[in-house]
Amino acid sequence: MRPIRSFVAERVSDYHANVHTRPATVRAIQGESMRKRIIPAALLSLSIVAAACGDDETSTTTAASTAPSESTDGGTGTTVGGDCALTEPLKIGYAADMSELGAAADGPGVAAAQFMIDQINAAGGVGGQQVEFASKDVQGDPAATQRAAQELIDDGVDAIIGPPFANTGAPLIDTVNGALPIVFMSSTDPSLADPSRGAFLATFSDPVQSAAMAEFALAEGHTTAVTFSSTDDIYFSGNPEYFTTVFQAGGGSVLADFSYSLGDADFSTQVNEIASLSETPQVLFTAMIMPLVQTLIEQLDAAGLGDIVVMGVDAFDATGIVSAGTVADGVFFSAHTYPTDGNGVQKFLDDAAAAGTAIETISFGALAADAVQIIAAAATEACSTDGATLIETVNNLVNVPVTTGTVTFKDTNGVPEKDVVILTIEGGEIAFVQALRPTNIPS
Repeated sequence: MRPIRSFVAERVSDYHANVHTRPATVRAIQGESMRKRIIPAALLSLSIVAAACGDDETSTTTAASTAPSESTDGGTGTTVGGDCALTEPLKIGYAADMSELGAAADGPGVAAAQFMIDQINAAGGVGGQQVEFASKDVQGDPAATQRAAQELIDDGVDAIIGPPFANTGAPLIDTVNGALPIVFMSSTDPSLADPSRGAFLATFSDPVQSAAMAEFALAEGHTTAVTFSSTDDIYFSGNPEYFTTVFQAGGGSVLADFSYSLGDADFSTQVNEIASLSETPQVLFTAMIMPLVQTLIEQLDAAGLGDIVVMGVDAFDATGIVSAGTVADGVFFSAHTYPTDGNGVQKFLDDAAAAGTAIETISFGALAADAVQIIAAAATEACSTDGATLIETVNNLVNVPVTTGTVTFKDTNGVPEKDVVILTIEGGEIAFVQALRPTNIPS
């Protein structure tokens, strides 16, 4: 997600409690409509467990777990063994946002990144060297981000995992100034993807996820929609615009766009306007967050508009729409990943639980593991820790196995080719629907 105004933080303060209600077992539905299954589980057989995160701002260095191994990774994406022999260890930094809002992503992110590195080291490291890890708290503040970035550079890191929002991501890029690669673990903001400055996303972008939802809606036979947009942040206005572009290009019709504010607690005016339309829309699309979207759904139901299918993007997942219970049944939204038979996410969660480590989110833990695997793959491919070389190598990676599937950066302008996972709510629980890559992505 993109930067969100500070008053939104209180609306997602129960995030960590909500995510623990998510089921460990995933139920796949609508299998016949699935366009593309996720990469086979054989590619992701390595256990990935997140270590405890901690809340200090000091650098931490990963201890060597085992002696280097001569074995290869067997397609797990852990990039060990092979012919590469580095003369010095790869060192990965994490400019983590541990503020009230940012910690929802970077809390589990730091934990997962640390343990992914531990697992790589247990399998032999990268280039025969044990990977090292350092993290700094950027505190959700641009000035603190610049200080943390410089400290990481001074610590000798070779690559940095970036924070979730552009208000800290942009100053991170400015401070690093193309000296080494930055992989933004959870941001969907396409403005942070700039290979010419060494900046990449580990996720799909907002145009991609909204396009996926539009194509999914059309595939389900829906031809009319309305959207809800807010000018409080471009995330909340941009995603509905992307959805509208793709939905209408595919033959659908967007009947109206309704405005709201992130401070709103009532949507009766908008709901009454929907009820007065000459045609009841089949879909309502929005990038709204919880608990606002719960209130909207409840008011739609009360107005006799409960048959409208509510669709959203990763904010629905990140702010825990599952906590709304059965009132959210039938809602569809995009997510970065979810455990299926075709990926390594469930094994990641199971191994973490077995080790006594709580991974507070599904998506962000897995994405942090992805970010580490991307950097390690580049160092192995290039057999180098030189910043410029790593940037060039990341920018040309193709079909790299990671925890959530595979990623390709070649000719993608820094936004990897990745599946968009579509989830729904059934009986008050999350259920997997399908994974797809949209064909029409708005620029």
